[in-house]
Amino acid sequence: MSTENTYESSENVITVGMHVIVKKQDFSKVYKVTEDGILMLGKNQKVEMCEIVGKPFWSTFEMVPVRGSKDTFTLKHVERAESWDDLKGELSGWDNRFITDDGMSQQLSKKEILQLRDAGKSGKEITGSLIENSKSFAAKTEYSQEKYIKKKERKYSRFLTICRTSIVSLHEVYFKQKHEKIGGLRMDALAQMLSYSDVQSDGLHMLYDSGCQGLPAAAMLNRIGANTNGYLINLHPGNMPQIAFVQAMNFPQELRDRHIAANIYSFLRLHYQGEENILNSISNTSKETVNNVVKSQDTEKLMENPEKEIKNNEVSDNTEAEVKTDAKEDGMLFACDIEENTSTLKRKLESEESETETTPPKKPKWFLETKRAVDLLNSSKARGLTIVAKEHPLNIATALLPFLGASRPFVIFHAYREPLQETYMELKQKYSVINLKLFTNFLRSYQVLPDRTHPDILTNDTGGYILTGYLVQ
Repeated sequence: MSTENTYESSENVITVGMHVIVKKQDFSKVYKVTEDGILMLGKNQKVEMCEIVGKPFWSTFEMVPVRGSKDTFTLKHVERAESWDDLKGELSGWDNRFITDDGMSQQLSKKEILQLRDAGKSGKEITGSLIENSKSFAAKTEYSQEKYIKKKERKYSRFLTICRTSIVSLHEVYFKQKHEKIGGLRMDALAQMLSYSDVQSDGLHMLYDSGCQGLPAAAMLNRIGANTNGYLINLHPGNMPQIAFVQAMNFPQELRDRHIAANIYSFLRLHYQGEENILNSISNTSKETVNNVVKSQDTEKLMENPEKEIKNNEVSDNTEAEVKTDAKEDGMLFACDIEENTSTLKRKLESEESETETTPPKKPKWFLETKRAVDLLNSSKARGLTIVAKEHPLNIATALLPFLGASRPFVIFHAYREPLQETYMELKQKYSVINLKLFTNFLRSYQVLPDRTHPDILTNDTGGYILTGYLVQ
């Protein structure tokens, strides 16, 4: 199954709250639609994006400069972007060996070019003026002319296309900008992980992700699909999961509800220690926090006036007003305010303790999500386990393999080979696993054009390593 977005929204128009991909030539950026949003293109250009709301996906817009501002643009909906193919001259040279780059071939100065842009000329008109005033353009080969026009088109074109998000398009945006943000996870490695982990539209799937911006989770949810019976338990090491890709995919609410994110340490504690122990620890932690606040304020008060504090400890509650009056007379209003706040906190703590004895403690949201994940795994084993880790994956795999069903696959991805080699040897010796394989891929893309097909010169070789296997009884 392809990793493309298989979910098709019932509405094919752009609405507020959606994530879209804005494309301008080779540049792409993820943007969340708001009513009066501003998109930054490069360092200085600001684009007002309110015009895209209500328009269908894949619409094209022209950037129109705002009067009185050089770097602020509004959008105008157009049928299609203008073609630049007619700028190429009818005559072209046979080779470029006799063209000398002396810096004098262009007759327009930089000031004149800026004046053309400030006058509101389109990118095509500016490029046409550059070609007319170039002494060497006609002598260039046909290929060189096309290359020159494309270069100027990337610089002066003012057309944007609003695209629907998909796993492939989002991966391209993030991988091109900074592949370290997604752990160096290439698209071919992600596709193999989905195939080896047997992600389907039903069943219970487990994922551990520690630094890929939610790319594996979004890809697995995309393959599970909407209106199915599949669940994804997404375990993570920190307080909050990384779900940038999940949010950008615009999944329906019912599919997002079947994505259960839980901290791995809380998940393991709840599974092995039980609900009551976790709730008691939460309650004790909150009490200790209040006690620490009271103690800290008592310490501050003692530092302010130690003699007064010792005297106040000997005074009963009935004489509290008299002590406060004496303090006012002595000019100790600040110390008395602290004492009053401290007594208020103590009474609040006593009332909370009495309420706790009669009412159960309030369960936080993270606890409910973690309990939901534990309940699902107690009722049914996972049909697949995927681990994408920046840390050493051995302890993680050891902790999560007991939740995997018999004869079910597991996949472990890591950017380096050595941690997976150690994990391979440990699993081979201590666990009932079969068909263990450790491998890597080298994917090289090719430029396919008429009469000039060749591998891409600039190729990123960071592909990572994959360890796969099956757990048996």
